[in-house]
Amino acid sequence: MRRPLLLATLVVAAGLAAIALARQLTVPDIESAQKRLASGFDELERLGAYVVASDGEFLGRISRGFGSDSLGNRFGKGSRFASKGLFNPYSPYGSRFSPKSAFSSTASEPPEILVRQGGTTYSVGLLTTNPVASTRGQRINPRYLRAWLGLDQD
Repeated sequence: MRRPLLLATLVVAAGLAAIALARQLTVPDIESAQKRLASGFDELERLGAYVVASDGEFLGRISRGFGSDSLGNRFGKGSRFASKGLFNPYSPYGSRFSPKSAFSSTASEPPEILVRQGGTTYSVGLLTTNPVASTRGQRINPRYLRAWLGLDQD
């Protein structure tokens, strides 16, 4: 009669070991991914990257600074109350439903991240939550940008 109890104990112990191993494997991976993402935004800030809507509207610079054109400025381009703001959930660029919004999972014309080097403008990718948006570069989730800017507390 001890065998089923012993077997159950071994199964539980193996399960706990698997959970502990999974935690050891995933936590560092998540942390390193977060560090890589933050260093990517740091590099975009250093390069002077900015966000432009598909209709040409300048939405702001990727910067944690306090300049009026900085997306990190809660009272400038980073304001959630700006009528044409990227982080205003009622603006065409911050709404969950607008085809031009970074936060619409079905956006067909999301904003683009650009970097100007010398006389040439380069596309870094699209700022979008749309998982199937076509792009010349990459898709960057605006929620990660907002978190990097420190605006998630709003």
